[in-house]
Amino acid sequence: MYEKILKHFKAAYPGFPAKPSINLGLGIKQIRLRMGMTQDELAGQAKMKPTALKTLENGYAQFTKASNLERLASALHTKICDIVNEAREWFASNFFVLKLEDPEQPSPRQRKWRAEKWFKAKWHSFDGFDACLLTSPAEGPAHFHFAAIDIHPGHALKHLHRKSHTLTQIAGFVERGSLKIIYTGKEASTLSGNQGFILRGDKTHQFINEDHDNKLRIYLAFLFPLQKSIKKKPRKNLSRESFSVGRAIESLRLLYSDSPARPLSFSRLAELTGLDAKSLKYLSKTNHPGQVVYWDKIEVITHALHIPISRFIELAEGKDDGYIKIATAHDRALIDYRHYLGVRIKSILFPSSSNQFHFSELYIEPRGGIRRASWRRTDNAMMLAYVEDGELLVEVGKNRKTLLSAGESVYFDGSLGYIFTNSGAKPTKILFVTHPAIIF
Repeated sequence: MYEKILKHFKAAYPGFPAKPSINLGLGIKQIRLRMGMTQDELAGQAKMKPTALKTLENGYAQFTKASNLERLASALHTKICDIVNEAREWFASNFFVLKLEDPEQPSPRQRKWRAEKWFKAKWHSFDGFDACLLTSPAEGPAHFHFAAIDIHPGHALKHLHRKSHTLTQIAGFVERGSLKIIYTGKEASTLSGNQGFILRGDKTHQFINEDHDNKLRIYLAFLFPLQKSIKKKPRKNLSRESFSVGRAIESLRLLYSDSPARPLSFSRLAELTGLDAKSLKYLSKTNHPGQVVYWDKIEVITHALHIPISRFIELAEGKDDGYIKIATAHDRALIDYRHYLGVRIKSILFPSSSNQFHFSELYIEPRGGIRRASWRRTDNAMMLAYVEDGELLVEVGKNRKTLLSAGESVYFDGSLGYIFTNSGAKPTKILFVTHPAIIF
């Protein structure tokens, strides 16, 4: 299902840039215009040829010398980082807006003016469900995908799984209806409206609409399908029931790796646990029942990685059945910033430091907003704001802004800085998703 959704929506936006590109000249031009400088004045102060600056600003030259960039930053009285970030604001995936109405037709070019650009939200029908992708169709490990899915009455989405490495998570929220999840063919859970869940997506799962009269609306967040995954080397003479410390160590190296293409290095694992790399390599080769098991070292590893010894033993026995965590009303934390920021944050997922997503409902008071001070993520987090009720003015960076109504969304790079403002007369409710997760 996941790959099918991505394939359809990628085809729905032909010409959308698949890879990031930075128009550095556009960032320079925006800063220059705000300062009221002409091209000739900036070129003179930066000791550049006017034709070279014009070519750069018009986007015909995508690269420039570091020395030129330093002189331009000095002449503009700004930092190189500010120029680059201002240029990044205009990359399509760093500010992707979906609205219910058709986008405006391009108007004749006007000096010092750029039209707001958005796309029309599109629903696609599949076998047993309808879906609308609310994030950009861009590819890359930095991006995540967020989809609204309506499962038809009585229908089941079967044999679902993500073709990726073991840390791939799927986060979900039931807006309305009754959802039954069957995980790994063994564990069944039933969720009603306003309940969330998170599960490991590489294990087979099913989503079933138990209501035979009405559609079920759920929202799903999942990561970009990685093209290259870790290839596990087969271990000889190891059945699922046999106890192998080496198998557990290798599983931990996969689980704690930041890269889908390779496991965590022994040197890095040594830094995390305080053990030397040689001892860890020996433990990873402890596969034969006749070999000595150093339980004191295993105790050190489990304490350092904050996992219970029972979980380590399960990995050693080959019991890796994934996980699913349900967040009921009692599990959803509420953070009330109304008196200071005019906002309440109600988490959707079960609290865990291992969550790959932050997923919450935000309630923003009228004319309040998250102050006028721009919030900024320091970890290049991608973010999505989907308006469920009310109006929301979203400002990203120094140039991008959009006014959203119910059913509209914006996907953007949180490291550019952002401001949320309720421009209406009643409280605004939005679904707010980020990757990586926000840790409160």
